[in-house]
Amino acid sequence: MNNKLLFMIELIHRLTAIPISCADLNSREMIISHGFKDQNNPFISDQHLLHQLADKVRNFEKPCLEFENGVVAYGLFNDGQCKLFILGPVYLGDTAGVQTTDYFRLHKMSLGAARLRNCSLNDLLTSLISVIFFHSGQMLTANEITLNHGYELDLLYSASYQSYVMSSSEHERFRTSYTDEREFIKLVREGNVEGILALKNSTVVTDFVSLFEEHMGRLAVNKFKHFEYMTCVAVSLYCRAAIESGMDASVAFALSDLYLQRLEKCRTIPEMVELSLTVQLDYAKEVRSILSRQSRSSHVEKAKSYIANHLNKPFTLDDVADAAGISKPYLAVRFAEEEGVGVMVYVRNKRIEAAANMLKYSDECLSTIAAYLCFHSQSHFGARFKSIMGVTPHQYRELHRVIDVKK
Repeated sequence: MNNKLLFMIELIHRLTAIPISCADLNSREMIISHGFKDQNNPFISDQHLLHQLADKVRNFEKPCLEFENGVVAYGLFNDGQCKLFILGPVYLGDTAGVQTTDYFRLHKMSLGAARLRNCSLNDLLTSLISVIFFHSGQMLTANEITLNHGYELDLLYSASYQSYVMSSSEHERFRTSYTDEREFIKLVREGNVEGILALKNSTVVTDFVSLFEEHMGRLAVNKFKHFEYMTCVAVSLYCRAAIESGMDASVAFALSDLYLQRLEKCRTIPEMVELSLTVQLDYAKEVRSILSRQSRSSHVEKAKSYIANHLNKPFTLDDVADAAGISKPYLAVRFAEEEGVGVMVYVRNKRIEAAANMLKYSDECLSTIAAYLCFHSQSHFGARFKSIMGVTPHQYRELHRVIDVKK
């Protein structure tokens, strides 16, 4: 191996930090190796790995890539003079110096420095092409390496995916995290109108354009299409968040259709961003209304449950309000809206209803029933009962008696 090639290999390693090794294909022994400290070299600690890569190269006339578990990559080529050049291993991910203890254990390496070089697929290919050029003067493109060797299609997709991730990283185009995306949806699910308005008022549309372009990935090469797709996704997510919070599905989907029809009429990117924010706010308002009604109903139901369990005990409106967890004035308003009568009128009606059942199904005397259901006196009970039922308690019992109490 000439000194010029040795010099260029070392230089490429220094520039890229990608490990570069060369082995004899016949003896399977290392000739040079840059990028590994001491014996922490997978090709030395795990001879099977070196043999596996050597066999891979023998099957291809041109340089190729090899993948391990879809995230560790090697660039390989046979120089035609029984020498195997290996670039890697590198980790195709988005965190520099990622800890990869599984890889180190698999290849019997020391865990003391269990880290692999983080690299984009494009950088690995570029370095491989450079080594080939300095070795033989042959000028190849990345496509000639990646597309002409028929390795498994799923690995090709994996490589393409990792290349996209790293390319986005290199251009400082980072997706918002899943947690951040959930927060946008959470604003709708909770009906947090104030949160959406605060976000909208604190950020002008042009800032949102930048956010959607730089931090939401790239859904299409065409910038306008990218925003169109982003808006479609937003409408769909907000629609489903509203349904999860109790909005009628048919109404939610109908609104979604209308929003998508409005999207067709958008002619600029700011218009689409503004529409996305409007959709989020509109669905949140609907959810707010639903949750508010549910909350009111919940308070009324708590009050009704307390009343049903205390018909035979004296209590006040304050007691009912405390049980419902709201103020007395608020309970009075909400209860009247839900039930059409005031709280204490409802209590009186329920006590009369309970009295009617006792008259039908028991032989208790009127004074006992009146006292049990907290009426001031038997006469007071009789007057209230007749005003509601149209007959006196005695007449009601004669008309509706279920058991025969006569001996």
